[in-house]
Amino acid sequence: MPYINVCGKQIYFEEYGADNKPTIVYLHGGPGESCLTYSYQAKKLSEYCHVISFDQYGVFRSDAIADDEKLTVNNLVEMTEQMRIVLGINSWIPLGHSFGGMLALIYAHKYPDSTDAVIYDNPMWSALHTARAIAEATLPCFEKTSNTEQTELCKGILQDGISAKTAFEKAMTIDINEEVRRNCHVIDPESYNAYINDHIEDPMVPEECWSRFVTFRQRLFDSADFYESYLPYISDISSPQLLIVGEYDMTCGEYERKHFIKKAQNGILETFNGCAHLSWFEESEKYTDSIIRFALNLQV
Repeated sequence: MPYINVCGKQIYFEEYGADNKPTIVYLHGGPGESCLTYSYQAKKLSEYCHVISFDQYGVFRSDAIADDEKLTVNNLVEMTEQMRIVLGINSWIPLGHSFGGMLALIYAHKYPDSTDAVIYDNPMWSALHTARAIAEATLPCFEKTSNTEQTELCKGILQDGISAKTAFEKAMTIDINEEVRRNCHVIDPESYNAYINDHIEDPMVPEECWSRFVTFRQRLFDSADFYESYLPYISDISSPQLLIVGEYDMTCGEYERKHFIKKAQNGILETFNGCAHLSWFEESEKYTDSIIRFALNLQV
C-alpha cells in the first residue's frame, strides 16, 4: 500500500490521473470515515483531474494516534499542507465531504497560495449549526409520532444560548429510527452497502485498522477547535468556491446555505434535488460532472 511520511507519521494515500491536470485533494468526513468508500468516485474524477485522497492521521490505514497524544482540527489541516509540500504539488483544490468540508474551508483560509479553488460536499462548517440542522430536520417527525423524549431533545438543541459542544453532543444522541430515515430521506443502508460491494475493493487490512476511528473521533470531540464556527472564513476566501449540497442533507442546513450564498465572494451553489448527505453515491454522474466542469473552468 502507498504511504507518505508527513510530520513523522505514515499516511496512507491514493493517487489517480495525470499530474498535468488540475489536482484535487479529497478530505474525507466521518469524522474518521477514511477515503476507502470514495475510491470509485476518485477514479471517475481522474479522467479529467489529478486526484489525491488519503486516510487522515489516526484513521484506518494511516498511523494510529498514540495513547497520550492530543489531536486537533488544525493539526489535520497543517498535515494536509505538509502533504502537499512532500508530494511536490504547487497548489491544488481541496474537496471536503462533511467534516472534511470544515478542513477544506480552514485550509483554503489558512493557505490561500496553495489553494486554486475549494469544493465543499455537504460540509460541516459549524458544530452548532450542524446540530441545529439535524434537530430542525428531525423534530417534525418526532412531533408527528408523539415521541416526547426526542421532541424535547430537539427543542433543547434549538434553544438560544446553548453551547456548540452541548448542542453537538445532544444531536449525536438523536434517534435516527426507520420513521426518521423515511421522512428525512436518510440513505438506505442496503443500497449503500450494495454500492460498496459492487464498486469498492476489499482493502485487506488487519482488524485493528477498522476501529481506529473511535479514538480519532474522541480526540477530535475533546478538542476545542472542533466546536468553533468557521462560517466567517467563507467571506475571506477569494478563490472560487463550489458548494454541493443535497436537498435533504442534514449536515449543511438552510442557515449555512444562505450564509454561503450571501457571503462567498466567488461562490457557486449546486443543490442536488432528491439527495441527502452522499451526493457522490446518490447522483454519481451529476456529481462527477459538476466537479469536473468547475475544475476545468478554472483553466479558462
